[in-house]
Amino acid sequence: MKIKPIKTLANEIASLYTIPIPLLDIAEDEGISVIYDDYGTDTFDGITWYEPQLDTFYIHVNTERGNFRDSLKGRFTLAHELGHYFIDHHRHAMEKGLMQPHIHCYNPFGRNENWEIEREADEFAANLLMPSAQFLDDFRGQTLSGQLIRSVSEKYKVSFSACAIRYMRLNFVPVMLVYSQNGKVKWQMRSPDFPFHRLRYGVGKVPENTVMGDYFYQGDSSCCNQDEIVYAGDCFQTYRVEQNKLEFLEYCIGYKNNTFSVLWEK
Repeated sequence: MKIKPIKTLANEIASLYTIPIPLLDIAEDEGISVIYDDYGTDTFDGITWYEPQLDTFYIHVNTERGNFRDSLKGRFTLAHELGHYFIDHHRHAMEKGLMQPHIHCYNPFGRNENWEIEREADEFAANLLMPSAQFLDDFRGQTLSGQLIRSVSEKYKVSFSACAIRYMRLNFVPVMLVYSQNGKVKWQMRSPDFPFHRLRYGVGKVPENTVMGDYFYQGDSSCCNQDEIVYAGDCFQTYRVEQNKLEFLEYCIGYKNNTFSVLWEK
């Protein structure tokens, strides 16, 4: 029997429901018990458990890490765990005891023995929560802006960052995404066609003359949550001097000691 691609599988399931996707209804329709509880801050976001004596799957969602029933993070965690159930080789491995109850702690650059399994469940979650056809229609013919990404994220009840990552992977307008903590770049992603590969200081400190730089170095959030002009020479490792004055737009969200920025060419 031909195995369906994860994207196709998730989109077919999503087509049976309305937007925003009602994840608890999906779990109930499949006979999966979803339990929200406090499992501590240093444990997991979600975990999927198969009980052979009852022939039942359980999903435990950790509220202590912000995964509440209706929270945006909680919705992605539950969608990820549903991926472990719906992706055939994940489910069969759990049923046969070949895969231990699977602990999910989201890290887009995580590296461990279960890395591929985690990425497959993330791919399922993104496609389930933001089905391709509808998501493409929401952006097609629109001028990219931070507010556009925000409005689409609200429609699907997903985080701004999840929506931006989905947008980047569908390769509309080339973008770079940057997540930083305490003035240090934690990770960056970019579209294949984005004109620059690295930030000005690589994965070191945040570039100064950017909105994220103002947030960390000046304590100034006045330019957050709006599209602001920045220059290639201030942001990226450019290849030629004449590129330094190329104009880009940055939409930055700041929260406590964290920022998330979307950058694209003006």
